[in-house]
Amino acid sequence: MRASIIIPAHNAQRTLARCVGACLSQEYPDFEVIVVDDGSTDATASIAREIAGITRIQQENQGPAAARNRGAGAATGEILVFTDADCVPEPGWLARLLSAFDDGVAGVGGTYTCANPERRLARVIQAEIARRHAQFGDRVDFLGSFNVAYRAENFRNVGGFDESYRQASGEDNDLAYRVEASGGLLRFTSEAAVAHYHPDRLWRYLRTQARHGYWRIKLYRDHPARARGDQYAGLPDLIAPPLALLGAALAPALAAAQALGWNGIRLLPALASVWTVTALLHAPLIRQMRGALAPADLLYFGLVLLLRDVARAAGLCRGFWDFQVRGGS
Repeated sequence: MRASIIIPAHNAQRTLARCVGACLSQEYPDFEVIVVDDGSTDATASIAREIAGITRIQQENQGPAAARNRGAGAATGEILVFTDADCVPEPGWLARLLSAFDDGVAGVGGTYTCANPERRLARVIQAEIARRHAQFGDRVDFLGSFNVAYRAENFRNVGGFDESYRQASGEDNDLAYRVEASGGLLRFTSEAAVAHYHPDRLWRYLRTQARHGYWRIKLYRDHPARARGDQYAGLPDLIAPPLALLGAALAPALAAAQALGWNGIRLLPALASVWTVTALLHAPLIRQMRGALAPADLLYFGLVLLLRDVARAAGLCRGFWDFQVRGGS
């Protein structure tokens, strides 16, 4: 089977060359590499021009879903393989990914390793991803676009990525849900891995999580039956953010009530209850992480979980306003 590796790239000057080099180094008999520059304002386009042996496409900034579709439109392979410009495929990645295709399999996804483990935030992000992926079986209901391959026929039959997801969030869930609904089998293999440069700055990571919360509202509006979650993000991941936001709001309300001379202490049981339920929702994950992280990293992970929940909830609120109240597309 001929494979087309498609890499959307937006302001990816720091990582693009390493990503493409790792793709070109794959030991597989028949493949092409397509880089789609999604309106970058840095040196991404010039870096791509200097790399021999690839197809280069440029477009105005339209988001990764549109960039992937543009690459798929130029692809000649029977299998469309997607990875991101901040990922570095491991040796043997392409062959292992494609070897998982059997009759009836429409899409195959792989896993992450960490390209920057020296950074604490990156380490805890990777540890969580590894724990979640370890629970996957052979058949899954979600595949991430950082490391995924689809039969071109199945991809095109469902219309490819939905370009109304203008940012990198929700578009891969949406595609996987539509492919599965059309009768295509989705498979996961931990043998096919890409090293990812995980976020290493907390504030930037929290902004990304707020974006994920925002696009989740559109995703669940488009796929209401999936509002209970999928195999990667379950119901506790959906319930915890609103609770954390409520807890974050109750704390200053209690303080303000006390400052105004009211009996704000009466809010204390409600505040304690909210944080207790939030902690209980995360308890299974934290227990699983105990063997994967040093004690100091585990404490840091707990703080990240709390802040992430609040950030996601803020995004959920904004998304609810835009997609549910205002009826945005």
